[in-house]
Formats: sequence, C-alpha cells, structure tokens
Amino acid sequence: MAYYDLLPRFHYIEANNLKALLPGFVVAQMEVAKDALKDLSVNGEGKFVANGAICKITKDGIKVWDGEGVPFIAYNDPLNTVRQGDEFYATELAMENIRLVQLIPGDEWMAMFNEGEDESVYPGLAKLIEEGLAVEVKAGDGQSNDDWFDMNTMPNGDAGKHYLFLGK
Repeated sequence: MAYYDLLPRFHYIEANNLKALLPGFVVAQMEVAKDALKDLSVNGEGKFVANGAICKITKDGIKVWDGEGVPFIAYNDPLNTVRQGDEFYATELAMENIRLVQLIPGDEWMAMFNEGEDESVYPGLAKLIEEGLAVEVKAGDGQSNDDWFDMNTMPNGDAGKHYLFLGK
C-alpha cells in the first residue's frame, strides 16, 4: 500500500474549454452560503467542494444552481504536491473559497463517474441538463464526426462523460 492510498478521493472534471477563464468571468472570493454548505459539499459534510458543482451567486453567498440566475461551474486548479491527480483534490472550505467560472455557450468539460453513478454526484448538474442548458455529448448523437465527441474516459482512464453547455 502506498501513502496516497490513504488520501481521500473526490469526483473531478477536466476543463476542456471554459471560455470564461480567458476574459476573467470568475468569482473567486465569495464564501458558500451557510444554508448551502451541505448541498454543495462532498457527502454533505460541509468540508470539501469538488470541482464540477454547478452554482449560482446570491447575496448570502454561493449556492447550488436551481434554475435561477447565471450558472457557474466550480473549478479550482489543483495544487497537489503530495500526489498528482485531480481525484485527490477538492476545495477545503475552512481554508479557501471555491472559484466559480461562468458557463458560456459552447463550454465543454469531462466529468468523472464511478460505475452506477449519475449526474447527482455533481450538485446542480442534473438541473442544468433538465432545463435543457447542457447536454451529454456522444458521437452517436450526430454532433460531429470528430472522435473527440466519442470521449468517455478521463485522461487517466477513469470513466467519464463529455458535456456541452448550450446556454439559453
């Protein structure tokens, strides 16, 4: 057993094309609303937020996106020095605020899933899809002949899904 086998693991995303990072449509210093800690955090413990949560900003702080307001995706760059790998990274709310990147039509990302999991492991993602603002993209859907649309694994080989933000 290696020491990193003892580290907690989290769901993670691969930010393939988040356009808001270029012009800086980012919210980085706002805290999570007290009443949203359990909804946004990993396992409802209020300690860690994994990348990929779909959020909104409110006067009380950051909350899970519920169909109202502008959707943002939680995406902090991992700063792992112990073990490389996004699955070992989540924002520890006692130490830092999550960074939100505004979703812009055309944004794409991959999301990691364990066997049998659905979009509910990423807070707000199921609502985004239900509202028709994002879709899971597959080659068989006729989106493109490009094999990029047939991606169903993360760079390290974990199972994943490819999403496209359509916007309103």
